[in-house]
Amino acid sequence: MTKQTQSTPYEVGYGKPPKSGQFRKGHSGHKKGRTSGGENMIAVFKRIARKRIKVTDNGVVKTLTMAEVVIRQNVKAALTGDPVAMSNICRMADQGGEFNDMTDVKTVGRPLFMRAKMGLEELLAFHGSNIVEGTPSNQTGVQSDL
Repeated sequence: MTKQTQSTPYEVGYGKPPKSGQFRKGHSGHKKGRTSGGENMIAVFKRIARKRIKVTDNGVVKTLTMAEVVIRQNVKAALTGDPVAMSNICRMADQGGEFNDMTDVKTVGRPLFMRAKMGLEELLAFHGSNIVEGTPSNQTGVQSDL
């Protein structure tokens, strides 16, 4: 097989379409195929939810995301007694973990380790404070560097 140059004519025939009819590099032969960079539903939703719009709240113009505006409208409707909006708010709070009992060991789990009780001197040393005794300006005898 010889390499063709610009000077030799290209033979057109079976398996050798004309140059104008050949596929371009980087393009598929499937005309109705997927376009490059096409978005799926999640990408479209995220793009729309992040879009910022201007909203007037008590006479003040604020720029908020669409997602925040929808949540605010749901809260407003739930406060007026709309059962669908109330259900939406409760579902979001549940998914966010707002209904978890943080005192329940089964839900939260036990701590990996627990520090022993500290005395006053250890507590102050831990927070970077010094103990100064006998100063008249400080009746407790504690000087804080905070």
